[in-house]
Amino acid sequence: MEMKLISFIQPSRNTLKYLKWSYRSIRKNLGYSHEICMADDFSDDGTWEWMKEIAEKDENVKIYRNEGPERLGHTILYDTLINDYATNDIVMIFHSDMYACPNMDTEMLKHLEPGVVVSATRIEPPLHPDGPEKILVDFGIEPEEFKEQELMDFL
Repeated sequence: MEMKLISFIQPSRNTLKYLKWSYRSIRKNLGYSHEICMADDFSDDGTWEWMKEIAEKDENVKIYRNEGPERLGHTILYDTLINDYATNDIVMIFHSDMYACPNMDTEMLKHLEPGVVVSATRIEPPLHPDGPEKILVDFGIEPEEFKEQELMDFL
């Protein structure tokens, strides 16, 4: 049976270092088959230039830029990317500071059925209040201090 493909939806505004880290995690841990739809919301940190470079190298990356001067916000960009750029039937909102763990895609897809919403559990440092939708464990706050092996051991 052929694996279903996901369109990852990633809006960004001045989050270049996180977006690079997140992109690399998807490609390293999930491969190059899934589509990544990125939107730049009038950033001034080089995000758009990097997106253009990646889109030239990776045929499964689609990019959109809000030219400004007003920002659109992530919810409008979600709609734009899903409605105008995503080509897969399955979409996943994936913030620019999220890390894709190995096999996340296959684990989620095996639970997907018509009319069912599947959600991953977040693992994040204790920056915000605890809740039932996440696990609080600190594997680093910034990409450069990320403790990948500790996360893999935890999984």
